[in-house]
Amino acid sequence: MSVHSRRYTLFVLTAILAVNQLDRNILAITLDAISLEFSLTDTQLGLLSGIFFAVVYVLFGFPVARLAARGNRRNIIAGSVVLWSALTMAMAGAQNFTQLVLARLGVGIGEAGGVVPAHSMISDLYPPHRRASAMATFVTGAHIGILLAFLIGGLVGQAFGWRWSFVAAGLPGMFLSLILLLTVREPERDISPDQAPATKGSLLVQTVKIIWQDKGLFHAMLGVGITGIVTFGALAWNATYLIRAHGVTQAQAGIYFALTIGIIGGFGTWASGMLADRLGAKQPKWRLGVVIVAILAAKPFTISFLLADSTATAMSLLAVATLFAGVFWGPSFAFLHGRIRNELRPMATAFFLFIYNIIGVGIGPTLIGILSDALPQSAPGHSLGLALLIIQITGIWGAFHYWQAMRTITD
Repeated sequence: MSVHSRRYTLFVLTAILAVNQLDRNILAITLDAISLEFSLTDTQLGLLSGIFFAVVYVLFGFPVARLAARGNRRNIIAGSVVLWSALTMAMAGAQNFTQLVLARLGVGIGEAGGVVPAHSMISDLYPPHRRASAMATFVTGAHIGILLAFLIGGLVGQAFGWRWSFVAAGLPGMFLSLILLLTVREPERDISPDQAPATKGSLLVQTVKIIWQDKGLFHAMLGVGITGIVTFGALAWNATYLIRAHGVTQAQAGIYFALTIGIIGGFGTWASGMLADRLGAKQPKWRLGVVIVAILAAKPFTISFLLADSTATAMSLLAVATLFAGVFWGPSFAFLHGRIRNELRPMATAFFLFIYNIIGVGIGPTLIGILSDALPQSAPGHSLGLALLIIQITGIWGAFHYWQAMRTITD
C-alpha cells in the first residue's frame, strides 16, 4: 500500500474513532439534565455511564475479534458504525430509565466492532518502529470525538434539550460508514518471517495464555485497566461536577471540555506517541516510561482542581491535567502488538479492551456514583468532588503496573 493510501486509511479510521467516542461520551455532558428529567440518583447515572455499557461492550468484543482475525475488517467496522449510530439516536426517544439502559446497551454492542479491527488494520499498515506513533495518531480521534461530544451536548443540549444532542451525535456515523466502504480497501495482513505459525485451538485461549505468561504484557494489561478507572471515571463525571460545584451552565461546561479534552488532551496523546518512539529508539524502556511520567505528573493538578474554590483556578488546573490524560493509549497498544503474533493481535486488543472496559469503564463511573450518594453533601457537588478525589489513588496503582511492565523491556 502506498504512503498516501496508508495515511488516508489511518485518517478515516481516526475519524471513525472520533464518532465512536462522540456517541459514547455524549452522555457525560447530559447526565445532569437526564437526572433532573427522570429523578435519577448518582448511582443510577453511574451504572448507565459505566457497568451497563461495559458488560455488553466486552461480551461482544470477543466474537468481533474472532471475525477480525480472519475476516474483512473494513466491513466489520462499517456495519458496527451504522449500528451504534442508530442506537445513539434511539437514546433520544427514551421515556424512562429502563429504555435509556436498553438503548445504551445497544450502543455498547455496536461500538464493540469499532476499535479491535481498526487496531489490527493499523498494525498491518505500519512497521513496529512506527506503530506507537500510528496508534497515538489513531487515539487522537478519541479526543476529537470527546471534543464533539461536549460541544454538541453542551450547545445543542442547552438550546434544544438533551434529546436532540443524541440525534445530532448519531448522524455523522452514517456518512462515515459509507466513506469507509467506498474509499478504503482492506490491507494485506502482515505475516513476519520470524512469527511462529499459528497453532490450532481457540484464539482467545492462546491469547490469554500468552498475556498471562508474559510478565510485561500482564502488567501492561493491568496498567491499562486500573488507569482507566481514573480516566473514564473523570471523563464521565467531571462536567457534572463543574455544573454542580461551580455553577457553570451546560453550554459553558461543554465548550470548556471540548477545548481541553479535545485539543489539549488530543495534543498530549499524539505527542506522547511521537515522544515514545523517539526516546524508545535510543532507550526502549522509554516506550512505557513516558506513560509513568504522565500519570504521576497529572496528579498534583487533578487533586488541586478538586480542592480549588475559584472556578477559574479549578478550570485552569484541570486543563493542565488533561494534557496527560490519554498518554497511556498509544504506547500501551504498541507494546502489546510488538510482543504478540499478527493473527492474535485482534484478540489481544479485545482482551486488553475487555480489561479496560470492565475495570475502567465499568468500575470507574459506577464507583464514583455510589460514593457520591454515600458521602456527606455539605455543599452542591461536594460529595461528587470527594468521590472523584478518592479514585485518584488508583492512578498511582496503575503507574506501578506500568513500571513493572517497563522493567521487562530489554535493550
